[in-house]
Amino acid sequence: MEQIKQILKNKKIYLRDFIAIIVIFFLSLFVEQVLLQWNSFKNEKYEQTFQVSEVQKAENKDGETTYDFLFDGRYVSSIYLIYQSKTDISSRMKVTFYDGYGQKEVMELEDTASFLLGKSAVWVDQKVDSLKLTVENKDADKLNSIIFVNHTVFSWAKFLLVFSVLLLSYIFVSHCTFFGKRPEWMYAMVSVALGTVIILSAHHSFDSWDEQIHYNIAYTDSWVWNYMEYSDAVMSNVEMRVPTGDTLEEEQWIGEWLNQANDTVVLSSQKGRFLRYGQRAYLPQILGLGLGRTLGLSYVATVFLGKFFNLLFCTAVVTCAIRFSKYGKRTLMCVGLLPTTVFLFSSFTYDAFVIALLMLGIALFVTEYLSEEKIQTKRTMVSILAMVVGCFSKAVYIPFLALYWLMPKDKFYSRRQKNLFKAGIFVLLILMFASFILPLIGNVTSGAEVGDYRGGDTSQTSQLSMILGYPLTYTGVLLKSLGTTFASYFIGSKVLANFAYRGIYDGIGYFVVLLTMLFTFVTDFGMTEKTYDAQMKRKILMMKIWNAVLIFGTACLVWTALYLDFTPVGSMVINGVSPRYYLPLIFPLSLIFINQKVRCSMKLENYQSLIAFLMLIGTGISIYCLMLA
Repeated sequence: MEQIKQILKNKKIYLRDFIAIIVIFFLSLFVEQVLLQWNSFKNEKYEQTFQVSEVQKAENKDGETTYDFLFDGRYVSSIYLIYQSKTDISSRMKVTFYDGYGQKEVMELEDTASFLLGKSAVWVDQKVDSLKLTVENKDADKLNSIIFVNHTVFSWAKFLLVFSVLLLSYIFVSHCTFFGKRPEWMYAMVSVALGTVIILSAHHSFDSWDEQIHYNIAYTDSWVWNYMEYSDAVMSNVEMRVPTGDTLEEEQWIGEWLNQANDTVVLSSQKGRFLRYGQRAYLPQILGLGLGRTLGLSYVATVFLGKFFNLLFCTAVVTCAIRFSKYGKRTLMCVGLLPTTVFLFSSFTYDAFVIALLMLGIALFVTEYLSEEKIQTKRTMVSILAMVVGCFSKAVYIPFLALYWLMPKDKFYSRRQKNLFKAGIFVLLILMFASFILPLIGNVTSGAEVGDYRGGDTSQTSQLSMILGYPLTYTGVLLKSLGTTFASYFIGSKVLANFAYRGIYDGIGYFVVLLTMLFTFVTDFGMTEKTYDAQMKRKILMMKIWNAVLIFGTACLVWTALYLDFTPVGSMVINGVSPRYYLPLIFPLSLIFINQKVRCSMKLENYQSLIAFLMLIGTGISIYCLMLA
């Protein structure tokens, strides 16, 4: 009888979940097609085409031609310009429209249409009384037609964002007792869902820092053998010749143009067969691009797959960190779901690889350090390997490997084992530091003037001479840079909600993320039921102090590296230090807040579900405002 009751109960739950998914699906469609495009939805749908030869026009003395269009207050969602040209066409529009009170208002719009597309779209979203379109005389005969439309345009990214937020919220609430006990599952679902939204909303474009450079490296290495081909689409993105789209229609047209351009091979060359150690951070992206090309996918779909593989790999690494860590699970979830973190995970970049593996390595260290059992070889080796591999591309973060010098003697079976272990850590540190110090020394001894051309008049050799010649002056420059950016680079919107070329978000979503993260910092450790004795508290204090030293030292290395490579010689300010370079420092920073005095009275599953839900909402809002609004 009990078994029958349980079966019936499970069937009811399954039926409820099925109905909920169907309702959420159609509700998401309603939100995307109706609520988010309400003006287009409620007004009459139409498409009205004007041939330029039939439109009244006037030429003025400034060398421009103006076309006049009269309307009767009809709603216009977009205007399409159709043309044939070998150069870009710039235009201005003066729109007289009716506001919500029925009064006439005027707005001016500007548009630059790429000759590569042969058409452009301008978003109007008004009830138009009249419109004046102005172009230069030399471009007037290149316009073929002008189309006024009102229709809704389906956006997969907006639909997926709404669907993911509603569905995951339902899951976290209705299945709190199950998923609330598995924070790694909640993290993985939110990360993949929101990351996919970012990938879809980016379309074909590269929005992250120097993403076209990272894409070029990953694309080159995705060719398995020593031969590779560049299509016109690939070269256009690498050389930043791809048109920019201001509307969803233009993004779709650009994607179609790239898929067609991908059929034309413009360059083939030989390449090295093996990956350099600094480029192994691109492996997930390389696999995605290689698989897409092998399957014969379109150019845009292959780019999507490269980004998606990076998202899957980084999400899997952080999921493992949450799963196998005994401390800081909720903090790891917060850092992994920061808007900037998810944005980087969904882009072509090695920063994501570095962030994810450092989180795994440090999380496993904390678990090993605070455990009362003898040192676990497998866990320790995975932790060390994660830190070392994660720092292949950015060795400035390798000081965190020195956390293992904290291991107390009672963790080892003998004094000899302890000495060998710590000596091995020292050797690894020296080898990793040598990976960027030896090339610098080589440049200095050879007199080579090496620097980053993007930074201006840069030279590692001359800059190092300035540092060594005026150590106190440089120390002042360094400390000033660290002090003035401390708050903004650790908890500011520049680091937590920075989407590179898409902008920085400091609205309500950012504050939800910030407050959730700070709340988690001070309450996470208190959710542990075990109370620690005086000896364990001393261990924790030692970890806090040493961790703070390593954070400070790593920050100094980051600023110094950019001073040597990216800052003009003798400058009194340090250029090129992006706030995203502090992302790997946020989880170590949270360890300084470890305490058992601040406790949250919520049940553990409710507490973890709440953290996941708040990060879902905060990061979701940030993505919408920066990528979709």
